[in-house]
Amino acid sequence: MSAPSPAPPQPRWGRWLTIAGALALFCFTALTVRDAGLSAVRPAEGGTFTGRDVDGRLVQVCLFHQEGGWQGWLYREGREQTEWFTTTNRAHPWREPVYFREPEEGPKPPAPTVTSTSDPLSLNATLPRTNGWTSDTANLTRQFEHLSYRRLTGLRLGGWGGTKEFIARFPKLPASSRFHAAINREIIHQSETSAVEFTADPLEFWHENWELRGPSVINTHAFTAHWQLRLLSTNLASFCVWSYDEVGGIGNRSRWQGVNFVRTPDGAHMMKLADLFLPAGDWPQQMRNRCAAKLRAISVRESIAETALENDNNIENFTVSPTGLQIYFNPYEIATGADGEFVVHFDYTELKDLLRTNGPAALLPHLP
Repeated sequence: MSAPSPAPPQPRWGRWLTIAGALALFCFTALTVRDAGLSAVRPAEGGTFTGRDVDGRLVQVCLFHQEGGWQGWLYREGREQTEWFTTTNRAHPWREPVYFREPEEGPKPPAPTVTSTSDPLSLNATLPRTNGWTSDTANLTRQFEHLSYRRLTGLRLGGWGGTKEFIARFPKLPASSRFHAAINREIIHQSETSAVEFTADPLEFWHENWELRGPSVINTHAFTAHWQLRLLSTNLASFCVWSYDEVGGIGNRSRWQGVNFVRTPDGAHMMKLADLFLPAGDWPQQMRNRCAAKLRAISVRESIAETALENDNNIENFTVSPTGLQIYFNPYEIATGADGEFVVHFDYTELKDLLRTNGPAALLPHLP
């Protein structure tokens, strides 16, 4: 009788993967213990810079740290499109053109620029006039410092394992006001909730390594959120939040969200669009009709304006500002990802027949 066949040799990758997993678990535990004593909320470079253009309208630049430089957002009161720029360094001097969606028809206005100054608390913005082709320079000063909320989980060893990182950056509002202090706490709370959701399952990449029997090609996921102030008063606050998730795949992953607060006796309460409009009548469809008309006025394709009229489109993504209300349509909501986002601005006078005369609407600035 022949002897039993020897057991087949175990695959070498299994042993090495086990060792790598044990090392990863040890290092992950050590890093977790180390980071446990560090605050998730920390001062951040950049800031919110504000000024006025030649017409007296609010001009704002929000500077946020990015790898090797700045990502900046330019906001001009009453303008429909979003405008942004990036720099290759953070040290003075730098001068960058601002990118925005140009009109599909008609003449193309000159691009605005943002320039650093020798004073880190000041910026200059060169802006084309709304009624002509000449440009003027607006001097901006830093109104608010920025804070960041960061959460990092996972461990990456070359192509093995991976990390998930959540970063939110936002203005540091004055703590001397109970309302503003409550907003600070709510922003941190929302950031913490989103961070926990995004970084859930820190060993996900190691599970994929086990299933693939090898290292991953892409093993870093990141989520970034930039909170940009649109209005801050003693009773109201409004933020436009741009976010971007880097989780692989194709398409436009930018998202815009309006987050609005109204003062309450014990702090702050989230404000909805319905809080501003009269309950009688079909104000949602009225707003869809007016959004479509606004989109046509800025020369978008008719198919996009028609899509904005559809009842299943969300029109409750909004912000309020010193002179008006803005509705945001994210990529893929009324157009393709390549078309990007669309922003519709209404002066308060254009909404006089729909706005309440009490409640949060009575607190809007320049209410007609």
